[in-house]
This record gives sequence, C-alpha cells and structure tokens, in this order.
Amino acid sequence: MLPVILPIALAFLMFTVGLRLSLANLAATATRPFPLLAGLFVQVLLLPAMAWVIIRVMGLPPEAALGLMIIAVCPGGITSNYVSLLAGADVALSTAMTLVTSIAASLSIPMLLGLSGIEVGATSLVRMALVMTAVTAVPLLLGMVPRALAPALAQRLSRATDAPAKVVFAGIVLATFWQNRDALVASAGDTGPAVLVLNVCAVAVALCTRFLPGISRAQSLAIAVETGLQNAAIAIFICSSLLGRPELAVPALIYAVAMNVTALVLVGAARRLGAKDEIAIGRSAT
Repeated sequence: MLPVILPIALAFLMFTVGLRLSLANLAATATRPFPLLAGLFVQVLLLPAMAWVIIRVMGLPPEAALGLMIIAVCPGGITSNYVSLLAGADVALSTAMTLVTSIAASLSIPMLLGLSGIEVGATSLVRMALVMTAVTAVPLLLGMVPRALAPALAQRLSRATDAPAKVVFAGIVLATFWQNRDALVASAGDTGPAVLVLNVCAVAVALCTRFLPGISRAQSLAIAVETGLQNAAIAIFICSSLLGRPELAVPALIYAVAMNVTALVLVGAARRLGAKDEIAIGRSAT
C-alpha cells in the first residue's frame, strides 16, 4: 500500500509547508541576495558534489550510491524552518531556501540525478519530473495561496495541520523502515558511515559560509540547518513510488535519523553561544 498512500501523504506534507511559506520571505532576501545565493550554492550544488565524492572514495555499491545521491539532491526538510527558529537562525533566509528548493525540486532532482553519472533512465527522469510537479510543487503552491490571500485562515490551517503532518511524516518513515528492515540491517554497516559523513560534512561546509563577506552568524546557521535537514519524505517517495525500488530508501532512512541528531546539536550549540553573547553584552554594558 505504501506506493499508493505515499504520493497522497507527500502532497499533504508539501501543502502544510506551503501554509508556512510566503513570497514576502523571498522578497525580504532579494534586497541582499548574496546569502540566499550562497545557501543555494551549498545545498543544491555542493551537497550532491560531496555525495558523489563520498560514493567514489568509499566505493559504495550501486544501490547505496543511488540512494545517497537521491537524498543529497532533495530540497530542505519540512522541519527546517522550525529548527532555524529554535536555533536563533535567520528564519527568513531559511524559509526562502525551502521555498526555492521545493519549487525547483521537480526539475532539479531529475536533472542532478541525470548529471550524476548514475543510471536512472531518461524515461524515468521525465516521469519523475512530471509526477513530482503534481505531488510537490502544486500542493506547495496551493498552500501558499491562502497564506497570500487570507493570512488568518492560513494560520488557522497551519495550526490545525501541524500535528497531523508530524504523524504523517512519522508514519512514512516507520512504514518504510518496516518494509525495508532486512535491507536496512544488511546495508547499515557499509551505507551508514557514508550517510553520517555526508550529513556532518554538509553542516560543516555550510557553517563555513560565515567567513564569506556579508553573511552573519544567523545566516550561516540557517544555511547549515537547510543543508543538513533534507526532505527525507521526497527521497522515500522517489525510491518507492517513482523508481519502484524501495530498497534505495535505506540511505534516506538513516539520514532521517542522523539529520535530527545534527539539528539538536546545532540548536544546543547556537543557544549556548547566544547565551554567552548575552552575558558578554551585559558585562560590557555594566
């Protein structure tokens, strides 16, 4: 039943994301676009490039390689904006990155997979682009309509769908875990380390954007959150429904666990640094 239910569940999740996104967030970053462009460069180009290097260096088998590349080319996760808020990151930048990568996903994912050198097949890539537009971009834009035209209604809908969205996402992950439990156990030893290296390297490289001119700590933290938290639901959907190979979702499942641990570390570290800054400011004021 998973290939049947998954597109509906993913469309619902993308609708709930759309309720939280606004073109105003994108417009706010357009006045100073460099942080957004830097973030998109790290997430859309460097992250897949890092996955490709890890695949080659660690000599991953074809299934694990394709699964790792799929999670690497996905857009930001559905919880990334909330994690950015908890970490004290630039929420407007985080939202803009989620918006751009989610809308572009129906084209960018097939394109990057096609360029990765891993055989997927031209017909599968075209079908992937069309189906992903229907289950990701369209629901996302439908969710943004009430946000633009009736903000109060969008806020009520957002609150009403928050808990169901978390249940749906947890259900997708658990169902895929159960369906692929044998493959997960068999592949965890050789796939798990590659997934962990990708997640840690992604966050580390994103945090290094702090050294670029014009990017604040809050902005580099938002880029790190967006790059580290990938949309595992989309990766599972691609593997199970579009490619018909649910075993490819093993890297996405491992990544879903790893990225949440990384997110907790980022939030904790950011809050500790924020507390130290407040203490320093208080001392200088006295």
